[in-house]
Amino acid sequence: MEGLKKVGKFLRNCVELYIPVASFLIMFSVFVIQIVARYVFNSPVQWAYEVTVIGYLWMVVLGACYAYRDRSHVTFTLIYDKLPVKGKAVCAFLGNLLMAIAFVAMFVPACEMIGKMKMQETSVLKIGLNVVYSPFIVFMIIILIYIVSDMILELKVMTGIGGEAAVQKMLDETKNETQEAIEAAEAMEEAMKKEEGK
Repeated sequence: MEGLKKVGKFLRNCVELYIPVASFLIMFSVFVIQIVARYVFNSPVQWAYEVTVIGYLWMVVLGACYAYRDRSHVTFTLIYDKLPVKGKAVCAFLGNLLMAIAFVAMFVPACEMIGKMKMQETSVLKIGLNVVYSPFIVFMIIILIYIVSDMILELKVMTGIGGEAAVQKMLDETKNETQEAIEAAEAMEEAMKKEEGK
């Protein structure tokens, strides 16, 4: 069981971290090659634009999965922060429910559309557009899994069946940067007081 968890974590990191990082490195390298070829050697590279666009697409779409996991997306929590714990759970659950409905509703049409794109190819490298846009399907599946996982936690908090552990987990996952900075400053201040007391 422990081995399966390690494999699952590695595969998740491959999709959400390593592929976007590799896409960025390829995109950036080809971008530099394109500039040097055009402005130094006066001989533009035809395939460079396509590689740059594909790298950017893969980086953004798959990197968004990691951003969701890490809670790095921009959020507006002015009202949410003022709510009691169960109110936060209800608010988050309703928001996630709307996203889940949207992702489920667009999943089949998106898969069909990307499947039909295999008839089209990029103009220079002749890569099928279904390959170019395939990360979007992976993105939808991963984000839907994260959304359902969040909804289960929020249901546990709303109903009280998760106990204090579920409440604490939800609060930890939804901390904003201000709260994290305040806690870090308080921890540092506490450490300094202990150091002075020695």
